[in-house]
Amino acid sequence: MAENKTEKPTAQRLRKAREEGQFLSSRGLLGAVEFLAFVALAGKLVPAWSEKLAHSMSRVLSEAMRGDMGTAEWPTLVRSLFWETLAPLVSLGAVLIAAPLAVHLSMTRMGFSLSKLAPQFSRLNPVSRLRELPAQNAKSTLEAVALLGTLTLALYSFWESNAALFLRLPLQSVHAATVQMAGAIEGLLWKAAALFLVFGAFDLILQYRKHMSTLRMTKQEVREEHKRNEGDPQIKQRIRRLRRDLLRRQMMRQVPQATAVIVNPTHFAVAIRYEMETMPCPVVVAKGKNWLALRIRQIATQNEIPVIENPPLARALYQAVEPGRAVSPEFYKAIAEILAYVYKLMGRKLPR
Repeated sequence: MAENKTEKPTAQRLRKAREEGQFLSSRGLLGAVEFLAFVALAGKLVPAWSEKLAHSMSRVLSEAMRGDMGTAEWPTLVRSLFWETLAPLVSLGAVLIAAPLAVHLSMTRMGFSLSKLAPQFSRLNPVSRLRELPAQNAKSTLEAVALLGTLTLALYSFWESNAALFLRLPLQSVHAATVQMAGAIEGLLWKAAALFLVFGAFDLILQYRKHMSTLRMTKQEVREEHKRNEGDPQIKQRIRRLRRDLLRRQMMRQVPQATAVIVNPTHFAVAIRYEMETMPCPVVVAKGKNWLALRIRQIATQNEIPVIENPPLARALYQAVEPGRAVSPEFYKAIAEILAYVYKLMGRKLPR
C-alpha cells in the first residue's frame, strides 16, 4: 500500500523542484495584471493617440488632395504616420508583455528553467489527458460561473448608474457624447480590473496550495533524505567509535610523558604533566574511567610514573579538564602539593 504524502516539502525538495522547473504560477493573476496594465495605460494613451490619429488622417488627406506625390515625399509621410499612430500601440504592447513577465518572475523568485522548453511527449498521451479532464473541467466551470455572475452584476450596476447618461447622448454633440462615454467605459474597466485582481489573488492561493500539495513528501522520503544528508546512523556511529579509539590511542601514548597520575583507587585516573622550565602551568595529558583508568595506571606503573591517590581531586579533574588542556587555577594549590610530594619522592629539587 502506497504511503500518503502528508509531510511538508523540505528545503532540499523545494530546491530540487526549482532545478526541475516546477515553479508557482497563476494564469489568473497574470491575466489580471495584464488587464490592469492595459486599463491604466489606455486611459492615458488613448486620448493622445486619438488626437494624433486625427491629425495624421487630416494630413494624409490634405497631401492626397494636393496632387501627385513624389517618390521622395511618401517615405517621409509614412514614417511620420507610423511614429504618430503605431508607436504608442507598440509601447502599449511592450508594457503588456513586460508587466505579466515581471509578476511571473516575482512569483518564481527569478526562477527560469530551460528544461521546460524541451518537448514533453507524455503530454501527448490521450489517456492521461482524458483522466485529467473531469477535474479540470469542473474547476474551470466553477470559475467561469462565478466570474460571469460577478461580471453580470457589475454590468447591471454600470447600467443603473449611467442610464440617465445614455438617454441624453442623442441630444449632445459627438465630441461631448464621446467624452462622457469614454469616462463611463473607463470607470467600468477599472471596476473590471479590480474584479479580475480579486479572482487572480484567489487563483494564486489555489495554485500555491496545489503547488505545495504536489511537492509534499511521505515520511519515508523525509527519512531517506535526512539519511542522505546526515549519513547512515550506523556508519556515523562506527566513524565516531573509530575516532574515539584513535583519540584514546593518541592519549595513551602521552601517558609515559606524564609527571604524575592522580587516581581514585578504582574508578578515575588523570595523568598530568608539568615541566617548570617550559610550561607555565600543569596540563592534563590523559584521563579515563573504569577500564581506561586501569589501563592508565598500568602504563604509569610500567614507566615508573608516580600514582597518587586523591579521590576528590581525581573526580574533579576528570569532570572539569579535557586532555591537552591546562589545569584550571582552582586546582593549582592541590596539584602543587602533589607535585611537591612527587619531587620529594623522586629526589628532585622544588621550583622556587
